[in-house]
Amino acid sequence: MSADQPLDAASTESLLAQTLARIEIPPRPALLDMVMAEMQADDPDFRELARIITGDVGMAASLIKTANAPFFGLRNKASTVRDALTMLGLLSVLRTIASHALRESVPVAPTLEGFWERSTRVAYLCGWLVRQVGVKDGIRVDDAYTYGLFHDCGIPILLRALEGYQTTYSSHSSEPDRSLTLLEMERHGVSHAMVGCALAKGWFLPEIHAQAILHHHDAEALGQSPTEMPAGMRRLIALAHAAERLDEQSDLAHDYEWQRLGPACLAILEISGERLTELKPEAQAFLKEHA
Repeated sequence: MSADQPLDAASTESLLAQTLARIEIPPRPALLDMVMAEMQADDPDFRELARIITGDVGMAASLIKTANAPFFGLRNKASTVRDALTMLGLLSVLRTIASHALRESVPVAPTLEGFWERSTRVAYLCGWLVRQVGVKDGIRVDDAYTYGLFHDCGIPILLRALEGYQTTYSSHSSEPDRSLTLLEMERHGVSHAMVGCALAKGWFLPEIHAQAILHHHDAEALGQSPTEMPAGMRRLIALAHAAERLDEQSDLAHDYEWQRLGPACLAILEISGERLTELKPEAQAFLKEHA
């Protein structure tokens, strides 16, 4: 089966099980388990959650920074973890903790220098784009931001786990007619989309995020109607590809992916290519000020 073909639920779960057996997926951080346990209580204690999170200084700082991100449009500024909890809500806090933990758990090799910086830019632009094109299909700013951070997380994991993967990743730009996931499947029998999906499932991300990660290079699925692929999933994928298009530091491989997937993404977001081009200076100004 091609990596670019839609999978039914049974096939998806089977492939993900095989992925987990072959690839060492970073374990879910203990802090996520502690936060989830408190969140699932009948009456979650925000003071206890703040105490748990504050125990990790880097995590606490990341949470406060996220709460103050301009694309959330919150009137007040968070100065403490308790403020961030109140302003963002529990689910957004959980996703923010997961995204910070991901970066700490998956160090990148020198050949991927700047990977997390690029992911952060794309995540910011995903959230910013929601404000430009509107909230639709249940996808809000924080949903898009989280997806932007996680959608390519399988790449550094595969680079660390598979001999020869660097060659596959580097050669992607020279084979524009085939997606990176297709090359990965042909050469390694596993794709970064599968690995990212498996990690998202294990790290408490919403199922729609996990499935969007799995299919984010899938041109056929992206072109399907919302009755075949959930509209929210298609919108997450479209937002991330459009965000990569707006990022001035995107490479040639992203240009090729846009040629394959761009028309479907624009249709999903209900904007023209000309409008996306017009947004680019605004997007760059936003990144310079906030990213």
